[in-house]
Order: sequence, then C-alpha cells, then structure tokens
Amino acid sequence: MRETRVADRYAHALFEVALAKGLIDNLAADLFQLKAFCKHDKKFMLFLQAPQVMTEDKVKLIKELFSSRLSPSLVSFLLLLIEKNRIEFLDQIADEFEKRLENYRGLIKAVVTTAIPIDDTYKNHLQARLEKKTGKKIEIVHKIDKSIIGGIIVQLNYQVIDRSVRHELNTLKHDLLALKVY
Repeated sequence: MRETRVADRYAHALFEVALAKGLIDNLAADLFQLKAFCKHDKKFMLFLQAPQVMTEDKVKLIKELFSSRLSPSLVSFLLLLIEKNRIEFLDQIADEFEKRLENYRGLIKAVVTTAIPIDDTYKNHLQARLEKKTGKKIEIVHKIDKSIIGGIIVQLNYQVIDRSVRHELNTLKHDLLALKVY
C-alpha cells in the first residue's frame, strides 16, 4: 500500500511538471525507455538502491549516463528520487505515470483474460462495448490463463468483471457450503 501511495504521489508530480512544460510525449517516451533499461540491467538498479553507495556517486552516474540521453526534467526527477531515497519506486512511478497519461489521452487499457485465444471479431465487439460503457477509447491487452477454465475476466482500471467458469464454480461452492441442511 505504501508503495502505491509513494508511486502515485511522485507520478502525479512528474506528470504535472511534464504537462506544465508541454513535454508530455517526450518525457513519457524517455521515462518508458528508462524503465525498460532498468528492467534489462538489474545491476544498475541495485547500484542505485544500495545504501552503502554514496549519494554523490549515484548522482554522478545519473548525470554521466543520462544528461545527454534524457530530458533535463527527467534527469532532475531521477536526482530527486536518489536524494529522497525513493529510486526503488521508479518502476511503479512509471506505471502510475502511464495510467495518468492514458487517462489524459482518453485511453484505458482493458486486460482481457480468457482460457483460449479470442478472434479479432470478438475482440472488436468487446472493445466497442467497453468504449460505449466507459465513453473512452479502449486498448485491449489479451492474456490467456487456462486455469479460469472458460469465460472471460476483464480488468478495466480498478474494476474487475469476472465471468469466468472458475469464478462461477467458486461462487456456487460458497453458496452450497452456506446452505443449512436440517
């Protein structure tokens, strides 16, 4: 829970700065590129998170590596994260920033989980229904999870629509166990 609040606060601040300076697209591209780099190079993040490494050394590395590659606002943001010992939240901050960016652009990612692959016709129909329901542009991210047995689970922002067979069986089991038999 703490991670979510910290990430949300910093993502909000970064987003507001990018918006005020008119750098949304550039800063977003740089942030997502940085996130990918950090996921690829785990040693880099371990170095930045290491308490035994002096803050000055971390600052020096950030400036050397990114001053010419990333926007100055993002470099300043990274230095702030280093200074406040919040660099460990960079991945979550990028995720929260992406959510804010999608909302700003009127776009929502819907994670659709099914037991089997779905065809484009069904995906387009589902996308149209979700767009009608939310009034926003929907981007569908499809995942396959055979453990749901059948049906569909749709995660839309913080809402989950679970129409999977697994969910229905669990509900039925719960209802049957709750029955009192005399």
